[in-house]
Amino acid sequence: MSGPADSGDGAPGRAPGRRPTGVAVDVLGRPVGYTDDVQEYPSLVWHLKNTQLFEDLSAEELEELSRITPYKRFSQGEIIYHMEDPADALYFIREGMVKISMYFPNGKEMILGLLGQYDIFGELLLLESERRPNQAEAVVDTTLIVMPEGDFQRLLQQQPRIAMKFIQVMSTRLWQAQQWQAEVGAFDAPGRLANLLLRLAKDFGAPGERGIVIDLNLTQQDLAKMIGATRETVSHCLARLLEYGAVRRRRAPITVNAEALQRFLDEASE
Repeated sequence: MSGPADSGDGAPGRAPGRRPTGVAVDVLGRPVGYTDDVQEYPSLVWHLKNTQLFEDLSAEELEELSRITPYKRFSQGEIIYHMEDPADALYFIREGMVKISMYFPNGKEMILGLLGQYDIFGELLLLESERRPNQAEAVVDTTLIVMPEGDFQRLLQQQPRIAMKFIQVMSTRLWQAQQWQAEVGAFDAPGRLANLLLRLAKDFGAPGERGIVIDLNLTQQDLAKMIGATRETVSHCLARLLEYGAVRRRRAPITVNAEALQRFLDEASE
């Protein structure tokens, strides 16, 4: 789903992932030969190759890496880690979707981001004795590639190219955090919602008859948790965006007009 902290990065949306190129896919966008068995094609090596950190490694290096990065499955709604858990592994999303959230002492939840295939999260494991500052939860049935902390530390020492890639990923997330912080200060609730919907449309949307369909099963309460507003405020904002023509359907799956959303934001910035 783009802020500070250990993934999710404060800007609701998703951090930049990498999509495979030059690979034949079926009508569902899956590699030809795909099966639902994680032990079959596409192999772990194939998935590692299509993550941003490891795209430059040779086949031999990827084979060696695959021996220390097992798959792990999580059911919809299952917690991957809680706040204050030890930061002991780095995660890559093989398939599925992960929600990164932060909980406050009053029990309120702030959704920091949604992450999809090939995205990375859990990167604060590099800080000594660090604990998770947020919670990760599987939004749908999700399969992760898991790299233990010690193995990742050794890999960075042995592979400077990966260390540089990791710095690039972290730099991008810092920029996203600063960008989102600036946008929160610049826009009112309707503007923040329009900005969020534009991000979600770009990252997760699919073309539909009436516009771009954001089929994430997000409730108005979820959207409220992503922009720091109440459900009632989000309902009013959706009605306003619907009247403007930027939203074509305000119930899940939400359908939007991306150009109208951008026009709404441009006018709000004037």
